[in-house]
Amino acid sequence: MSAPVLCTATNHTYAMGAAVVLCSALRQLPVSAGMARVYVLDGGLRPRDWRKLTISVERARPQTRLIRLRPEMARFDGLPHDWGSSVMTYARLALPELVDEDRILYLDADMIVQADLSPFMQLDLAGKTVAAARDVITRTLGGDHLPCEALNLDPGADYFQAGFLVIDMALWRNERVSERVLEYLREFPEHTRYWDQSALNAILYRRWHRLEDRWNTPAWWADQAKEQASLEDPLLHFIGPHKAWLLGHHQKPAALRFFGELDRTAWKGWRPRKWREHLKWLKYRASLLLQSMRQGRDS
Repeated sequence: MSAPVLCTATNHTYAMGAAVVLCSALRQLPVSAGMARVYVLDGGLRPRDWRKLTISVERARPQTRLIRLRPEMARFDGLPHDWGSSVMTYARLALPELVDEDRILYLDADMIVQADLSPFMQLDLAGKTVAAARDVITRTLGGDHLPCEALNLDPGADYFQAGFLVIDMALWRNERVSERVLEYLREFPEHTRYWDQSALNAILYRRWHRLEDRWNTPAWWADQAKEQASLEDPLLHFIGPHKAWLLGHHQKPAALRFFGELDRTAWKGWRPRKWREHLKWLKYRASLLLQSMRQGRDS
């Protein structure tokens, strides 16, 4: 059995989410899985965040090697993002140059893992670059309004959710996936509704192996038992603005599971407060103002 290799990308805003996704995944691993390796793409963790994350991982599974990576985030300046979707989504594009692994299980920092991920280390990808579950909301390439005609893509083809990826790193490097994703983002900025996920679906057209939908269940679908989605599904994903740690979402059924996991980490007892949400919004507005001022100065 290959030792599990997990990876997530985070900054201060997503630090608690990173703790929950990593620790929930680590607790599900059998003892026989051996020494797990966990890579954290750090795009702005504070020293206290890292200390708490380290403590949390040690509690969840002592048989874990935690590795901190610092990708050069400046390369992603100018790529689309908003206050609800951090530029950290692009950090995984730096993986090929930072990590010497054959296979990685990449997880967004806004998920709960409720099943053993170790079998994915041996999953037959049938020669494909990644494995992922279908995006049950967007569903097709045409649903994301990708430039299908320009790139000769079938608009009715399945569209994957990039929050959980089983990545063949050798194929990813050989096919220059990261470089081609960045080229796409700059060539088709009007077709990047879901940022690098849109680009990955265009670049990895017919190069991904489909997992069952339950391996990336939107948490708000599970809350409503929509289209057979269940709170018992192996992976619950707080997609879009439906973050468990945001006021207004924190008391929903899936969010309560998130806080159950959080209370097993060094963030035990944390809950959202109204003043925190106001401060976050003000910071976002200030960043937009500064960006506008810089653009005006450079033009």
